[in-house]
Amino acid sequence: MNDIQKLADILNAAVILLNSNTHEANYLNAQPTDTSNHTINFLLANIQLLSNHQYQSLNSPWGHILTCQITNNLIICLSFNYSETSNELMTMHSLSNLKSISQIIYKLYNGKDAPDTDVIITKFSDKQLVKIENNQPFDATLFFNAETDIIKAIIYSHNEQLTSALEKLSYIKIIGERFGNNNFIRGEKDTLISYIAVLNRAIIQWGYPVESAFRLHNDLVQEIELSSQFFDFFQVIREVTWHYFNVIKNYRVTNFLPLHERIRQYVKEHITESMTLDDIATRLNASKKLLNPAFKNEYGITITQFIRQVKIDAAKELLIASDLTLLDISNLLSFSTTTYFVKTFKEITGLTPKYFRQHFFDQHLHL
Repeated sequence: MNDIQKLADILNAAVILLNSNTHEANYLNAQPTDTSNHTINFLLANIQLLSNHQYQSLNSPWGHILTCQITNNLIICLSFNYSETSNELMTMHSLSNLKSISQIIYKLYNGKDAPDTDVIITKFSDKQLVKIENNQPFDATLFFNAETDIIKAIIYSHNEQLTSALEKLSYIKIIGERFGNNNFIRGEKDTLISYIAVLNRAIIQWGYPVESAFRLHNDLVQEIELSSQFFDFFQVIREVTWHYFNVIKNYRVTNFLPLHERIRQYVKEHITESMTLDDIATRLNASKKLLNPAFKNEYGITITQFIRQVKIDAAKELLIASDLTLLDISNLLSFSTTTYFVKTFKEITGLTPKYFRQHFFDQHLHL
C-alpha cells in the first residue's frame, strides 16, 4: 500500500481503501479537509454501484473520485478535492488519464498487469447514485439561509462550512414548477445567472476588485449561455460555488499573507510558466530585492531552487500518470529545452526521467 500512497501524494489526491464486504472505509493518507468524513460516507452510500465496475470515475459533492477494484471485495479510491488548489496542473492531467492511473493502482497492489477494461464514467445525476434524502419543495427561507452560509464560507475561506452549506442546498428544489417543459433549460440558465450575480455582489462588498469581479461574472455567464444543456444542474452550481471560493482564497493569499507565503503560492499556481524574479515582483507588487531574503529566511532555499523543485514534482506526476513525451512535459512546464529538463530532473532526483518512468514500479524504487 505504501506505493499507492506515494502515487496518491504525487497526484495530489487522498487515497481511501473501501471494503465492500464489511462496509468499512479508511483514509490511507492524511486528509485534514474531510474531518466530517463526507467523502467516505458518500462512498459507503454508493458501495453497490462502486462494486459493479473494475474502474470507475464519478463526481461526489466534494470533488472527483477515481475507483479501482483491486480484489473481489477491496476498492481503492483516489479523491481529488474541489477546494484543493495547490496544484491544478496535476489534477487536470490526472483526470485526463483515468485509465492509466487505474491500471497503475491495480498493478501496484497485485504485482501483475491490470485488466484492459474501460473506465466507467458515472455522472452525479445518474439514478444509480444514492441520494439519502428526497428533494424538498422550494422553501425561500431555507434557500436564503443556505445561500447566506455559502457566501460566509466563501468570504472567510471555510472549506467545511461551504461543503455543509452546499449539501443543504442540494436538497432544495431550486428550479420550481414555474418553468414549463419547453423552457426548462432557460430556467436553469436564469437561476445560475441570478446565483452568480448574488455571489458577485457579495465578493465586491467584501473588497474584491470591481473590475475583476465583473470580468469573472461575464466569463461565467457567457459559458452558461453557450451551454446547450446541463447534464447535472446542481453539479454546475457546485462548481461555480467552488470557483468563487478559490478566487477569493487566492486573492486573500496574494494580498494579505506574508511575502514568503505569497511567493510560494504564486510559484505553485504558475508552474506551467517561465518565471523570473522580475515577473514575481511585478505580479506580487513587491520589491525584487526583498523576494529572495524573505523566501530563503523561511524555507532555507532560493526562489529559483523552489521553482525547479515544484516543476520536477509536477514532472514526476506527468511521467507516471500520462504517456506524454519528455518533449511534451518539457514544453508544458516551460523548460527552455528538453536537455535542460532532463539535466534538472537528474540533478534533483538523481535519476533520468526515462529511468524514473520505467522503474517506478520497482520494489526498491520509492519516490
